[in-house]
Amino acid sequence: MSAVRETYMMDFTREEYVARKEKLVRLMQESGLGGILLSTKENVRYFTGFQSIVWDSKISTPAFIVANSEGDWRMIGSQSSVGTMSITSWLPEEETLFYQRGAAPGGKPSTLLDAICQTVERLGLAGRKVGMETGIGFRPHLTFPVLKGLLGFLEDKGCQVEDAAGLLWNIRSIKSPREIAYFREACRLNCLLYEKAFGSVVPGVTSERDLMRVMGMEAFRLGCDNILDMGIRSGLDRDPHTNCPSSDRVIGSRHEREVLMIDGGPSYKGYYSDIIRTAVIGQPSKKQLEYHQIAVDACYTGLAKLKPGEPLADAVKAVDDFLDQRGMTPINRTLHWIGHGIGLDFHEYPCLELGTDAVAQPGMCFACEPCICDGNGMFGIEQNVVITNDGYELLTPFRHDLVVIS
Repeated sequence: MSAVRETYMMDFTREEYVARKEKLVRLMQESGLGGILLSTKENVRYFTGFQSIVWDSKISTPAFIVANSEGDWRMIGSQSSVGTMSITSWLPEEETLFYQRGAAPGGKPSTLLDAICQTVERLGLAGRKVGMETGIGFRPHLTFPVLKGLLGFLEDKGCQVEDAAGLLWNIRSIKSPREIAYFREACRLNCLLYEKAFGSVVPGVTSERDLMRVMGMEAFRLGCDNILDMGIRSGLDRDPHTNCPSSDRVIGSRHEREVLMIDGGPSYKGYYSDIIRTAVIGQPSKKQLEYHQIAVDACYTGLAKLKPGEPLADAVKAVDDFLDQRGMTPINRTLHWIGHGIGLDFHEYPCLELGTDAVAQPGMCFACEPCICDGNGMFGIEQNVVITNDGYELLTPFRHDLVVIS
């Protein structure tokens, strides 16, 4: 038996990875699953630590996990992944399997599909319920031929495929102290990033794309490992383009009192921060100041409802009611949905949405982002928090006033 590895590229201790595996096994047993198949970047990294630049490939699956409810599992990869798995993952050698293209029949598997099917049988999953990442929040990282072949194989072996999304979010939505530390650092760096961003804007000169470049360079200078394609929008003509990438439009070039909204953030050790801050080019109007303050108050109205054991939907209803009382319902851009979980994905479940039956629990991390928009501009902030034993901790204290860029 090989020793469990600990390497300098592992983000967590072996004990934390073991605890994650044990919780996965326990929940599989409680839910009646005989096994689970994992192919997404974030789930594979969460349970094994494995990292690879090939996750961005649409033709390759860098790693795949087959696990049974008895606690036996294998991480599968191509022969080219041997070295990467050994330096980024905690798994011992006997818990990995590598396929090799052109391998002779009867020996090492020659394709990913062959390796998965072989492992499903060896781990005794034939005829059992098998969970897959088929539900909300996940998309299997498999090419269609491999996915089709795998589903056909499972059917032939009498396996009943079930959605494992709920089980996986049950595990990943509660962050450990080390995960929260990484998230806290991402939030700290994001606040510094936004300070740099607003300070770099030269009205009539700086374009949205220029600002994106500044933020990208600053994020890596600060020590971040990635940054989202930021939502940077300036002016009334850009307000309808929610979640649109930055453009060559020059900030402060078309209207008086243009509103500039920046949305997104960087990651640290894989954990994302995602915030919104809003600015006005020139002196804001009284109505702009009023609307922005209403949006800020709406955000804190929702956050005040985030307490352990309380339904997440209560926070959403509180924001909807608050904005309705202020006459903002016709321009409420986030009606019935005010935010989302955050972690290894910048959008995670559970979300802050009306209709969810999830309740707040210590260790959950959220981004709360109510927003209003009309002919005066788009206004709102997005705050990142972690649920504590008696409420929430704000991790993004960077100014929430309407920033004035003169």
